[in-house]
Amino acid sequence: MRKKVAVLQLIDQLGTGGAEILQSTLAASIDRDRFDWHVITLRPPGDVLPRVEVELREMGVPISVLNQKNVYDLRAVIWLNRYIRRHEIDIIHTHLEGADIVGGVAGLLARKPVVSTVHLSHNDIVGSSAAHKFLLKVTARWLCKRIAVVAESMREETAEWLGVPLRKVIAIPNGVDTGRFRVSPGLDRPAIKRTLAGGDGQYPLVINVARLFPQKSQEYLVRAAKTVLSSVPEARFAIVGNGPREAEITGLVHEEGLDDRFFLAGRRDDVPDVLAAADLFALSSMQEGLPVALLEALAAGCPVVSTDVGGVSEIIRHNVTGLLVPPANPEALASAIVEMLSDPKRARSLAAKGQELVQREYSMQAWGRKWQVLYLHVLGRR
Repeated sequence: MRKKVAVLQLIDQLGTGGAEILQSTLAASIDRDRFDWHVITLRPPGDVLPRVEVELREMGVPISVLNQKNVYDLRAVIWLNRYIRRHEIDIIHTHLEGADIVGGVAGLLARKPVVSTVHLSHNDIVGSSAAHKFLLKVTARWLCKRIAVVAESMREETAEWLGVPLRKVIAIPNGVDTGRFRVSPGLDRPAIKRTLAGGDGQYPLVINVARLFPQKSQEYLVRAAKTVLSSVPEARFAIVGNGPREAEITGLVHEEGLDDRFFLAGRRDDVPDVLAAADLFALSSMQEGLPVALLEALAAGCPVVSTDVGGVSEIIRHNVTGLLVPPANPEALASAIVEMLSDPKRARSLAAKGQELVQREYSMQAWGRKWQVLYLHVLGRR
């Protein structure tokens, strides 16, 4: 019997971000009769055990932590090289910048091919040191067999920035477990709303599911909310997620006088129910790749308004599957939100088309097949 293909997924950390969440989705989408799966993180998660780690362990996926001190920690590379040899890893798949560098070096030492997923625009690392950027480019050019981006619109910019031939960069858009986001027939929508934004739950609820990080730019949603409430005074807003900007966003909510209308709900493990209960999903990001949260919102049948950044327009087609607005424009964002809340029938129609699109083109099964083909291609197998 032929040995399974042993795939090592290397990522900076497991948590609640899109790239991290995709780890369990990808593991579930792969043919485990043909592929042996391993996950290694450079650093441990935060204080709360992330859902993705629980799901991976339930699937029997071994998870190891390098406890890397910094990007120049050679001990982590040596340990990783030993792991690759001991477990007869065939191919290394890296995610996020730290793992790209460490995985590339380990692949070179172990003589194993490396593929890398670029989840975000290179604009997200403009603040990185010159040495860090140099290492990323060296890894991409010389130590990586294929670079995958999560949206077709990212191929040219990624190839140009990394200085690699365009043929080396392929687009494999993210996938989502559409079955997990099927709406439960007995879902008590007002009850879910009450846990997010208080009150009686009988109001239009605008939700944002995202980490409180700079690129998510929730300050524009807060400013848009004040304008929305002048037209739809009964509406409420909630952000599901945590992060370093929590105090800043909370302060802005207070400054705008929105304490009883705009809520930070923190981390939640019932995101499918949250999305099914909400009346609208609003994304105010300045930078994105192909947001997993948008795919999840569409899979749950939730109407969407989003800024037109990264690969968003590949899934949110304006006036077809949702509404698009320019980034950093709270007035346009507010106008689109009011437009959707004022016409629920139209909002549901757009959401239904978006749900159909995700089920047809972005299911985790189709996504997994694309990765299987790439792994086998890189290894020179059919």
